[in-house]
Amino acid sequence: MGKVQRRISGGDLFLLFLRLLLLQGLLHAKGMQNLSIMNALGPILLKLRVGDESDKRLIAKHLNFFNCNPNFVPLVAGGIVSLEERRLSGKAISEQEMDTFKRALSSPLAAMGDMLFLGALKPMALTLACLFAIHKSLIGLLAVILLYNAVIISCRLWGVYFGYAKGWDLVDVFSGPGFQRLLGIVQIAGAGVGGALVAVVVYRLPGGGMWIAGLGAGVMVAAVFLLRKEISSSRFAIFLFPISTVIALLLR
Repeated sequence: MGKVQRRISGGDLFLLFLRLLLLQGLLHAKGMQNLSIMNALGPILLKLRVGDESDKRLIAKHLNFFNCNPNFVPLVAGGIVSLEERRLSGKAISEQEMDTFKRALSSPLAAMGDMLFLGALKPMALTLACLFAIHKSLIGLLAVILLYNAVIISCRLWGVYFGYAKGWDLVDVFSGPGFQRLLGIVQIAGAGVGGALVAVVVYRLPGGGMWIAGLGAGVMVAAVFLLRKEISSSRFAIFLFPISTVIALLLR
């Protein structure tokens, strides 16, 4: 086959990124995110129509069940655009292969995304917020919120372009050891931030008297209990935030 003829511009991909920001707006039990991803892909797919292919058929083949972590959906969407563009250039890519591509990526990326964003990034951001609350820094708290959202938006924007550039190769990228190392690094960083929170609380407790020391001991006992009950790290961090705020108010 000859070289793939590029029909999709950077502007088209940016529009796809913007439309994917509304991904969860059409979430439903039967197809999960299928309507949302079809809505986001619609304008691009109409530019990639093959011959006299009807709009209805073009759209219907992307309405199968689809569910993935929202922050990794742009990767899959970018890959779909790449495959559709290759198909338009004469590559033999069937509807079954397209569906296989989506299934091969959506499930592992859903698990990895939950681990990365819900199990590591969000608890890390909330734990940093707790540290800033203890030190009575409103600006620091705002910075943490902005930083978390900046990471999310950047990942989604990068995902569209990276997915489009890689196409089928996405399957190899996210099944290799490199991404697993990234997950490990993020989890270690999250554990380090959590350790810093414990150190700050323990350091400041003696200056607050017996009541504060008792509160701190109670928090630690509750933390051990929640972790043994296999409470998610996100919920655990949310539990710590109001406690840290109370400690900050009592220590001022």
